[in-house]
Amino acid sequence: MADNMTEIINTKKRDAQYAGPVDSNDYNSRIEENYQDLLFLYNKANIVDAKLQEAFERVLKDHAMLSNAIVDLSNRISALEVDDGRVSIYSYSQIDYARFTGTEFSIGSSELLSIDPHYNVVTLPKVANASSSKIKFYNPSNGQVISDLFKVNIQNNIGGIDSPGAIVNTTPVYNAILDDPTKVWSRTIVSETNALGAAQLTFYCKISAEFTGSLKTNCVKLNPYPMHSVGVYSIEYTNKENPTLTDADGWTPLNFNSLYDGEQQAIGKVPPGAWIIAGTDEVKNSSPLCFYFSDIDMTAIRIVLRQENYFKELGKYVYTYGLSDLDIRYDKFATSGKTIFNFKAPSDKLISAVVSVDPVIFNVPRSQMSNAFSYRVIYQDGVNYSTNNPGASSEIWVEVTLNMLDDKTPPILSDLIIDYDYISAE
Repeated sequence: MADNMTEIINTKKRDAQYAGPVDSNDYNSRIEENYQDLLFLYNKANIVDAKLQEAFERVLKDHAMLSNAIVDLSNRISALEVDDGRVSIYSYSQIDYARFTGTEFSIGSSELLSIDPHYNVVTLPKVANASSSKIKFYNPSNGQVISDLFKVNIQNNIGGIDSPGAIVNTTPVYNAILDDPTKVWSRTIVSETNALGAAQLTFYCKISAEFTGSLKTNCVKLNPYPMHSVGVYSIEYTNKENPTLTDADGWTPLNFNSLYDGEQQAIGKVPPGAWIIAGTDEVKNSSPLCFYFSDIDMTAIRIVLRQENYFKELGKYVYTYGLSDLDIRYDKFATSGKTIFNFKAPSDKLISAVVSVDPVIFNVPRSQMSNAFSYRVIYQDGVNYSTNNPGASSEIWVEVTLNMLDDKTPPILSDLIIDYDYISAE
C-alpha cells in the first residue's frame, strides 16, 4: 500500500464552476470517488484499530507477568545484598576495557568478547559474516520473507487445557520468526475451569539445508510470550533425514549430556528436558532464553511449552502462550576473546585481597572449566595499573579470557562471583 496519500485518494480535484458541477455524469463520478475514499478510510481505520487492540492486549499481558517478576527479583536482590565480602556482575555498565587502551591490558576490537544484553550472555568474539539463521530468510529487495522452507507442526495431545476440541484463538505461527516487535505467535485457550492445571503443547520446527547449505547448528534462541509467564519444559532435536515433525522422528535432548543435573542455579542456563528427574529443569515463567552448544547437525527441533498462569474474563479462564521470537542458528566465533569488568567495594569498605574469582558458566562441564576460562585481577596504584595488590582498593578490575573447547562449544559467561577480604574505609 502506498505511503503517499495522493496515490490512494480516488477523488479528483476539479475546478468549481458557478455553484457546482453542471454535468450529471461528472456529479455521479465525484460521488462514486467520494464513496470509494470513505470506504478505504473506513477499512484502514478498522485495520489500525485491530492492530492497536492487538498491541494493547500484548502490553497488558506482558505488564501483568512482569509485575510478578519484579516482585520476585526484588526479593532475590534483598537476599543477595546480605552477602558480605562478595560482589558479582549486576550491570553491563561494569564492562570497562576502554580505560586500559594504551596499557599492557589493552584489548583489540577483534579479540573483544561479544555481549548480548537481551539474552544476558557474554561469549566469544562473533564472526558476523560467517554466522546465519537456519529459519529466518532475507533478500536484498524485500528484506525478511517467509520462505516455503519454513515448516512447523503444533501438537496439543499431551494433556491439559490445550487439547483437541478446546476453544482456541491463534495468530500465525510464522509470527514467531518475524523481526517485527508488533508480531507474536500467541495461542489463547478459553476454558470453563482451571482444574486441569495448565495449557501445554509441542512445537516442531524443521531445519532445512536447502537455503543455508548446511545443517550445522550451535545456537537456539527463544522468547516465550507473554514474558515471564510461560514454562519451557523441554527442547530436543533430531537429525533424521526428512523429519515428519512428529514423535516418530526420534528425539534427543539438546542438553544430551545432562550438564549440571539437579543444580537449581543452572535452570534456564541449560536446555531443559534432560535431567534425570523429569520436569525438574523446566524453565518456569521464562525470560528470553539463549543456548549455545557444540556443533550439531540438526534437521528439526521440538519445544514443549506450558502455561500455568491465566486471566479471568467474564467468569472464564483464559490461557495465552506462544513465542514472540525464535531463532535457530549457526554462529561462527573466534577461538578466544577477552573483556574487563569493574567491581567496586561498598562505600564503607576497601578490598584488601581477592580470595576467589568463580565464573558462572553452565554450558561447559566443570572438568573443562580451566580450559574455557581464565582471569587476571587488575589493581590501580596511583596512576598506574598492575596485577600487584597495593593492599587496599576501593575498586578492582577483572580481565576475563574465554576459550573455545575442542568440541567447538563457545563458553557462555552468565556471571562472575568475586569473594574478597576487606578492611574498614574509615
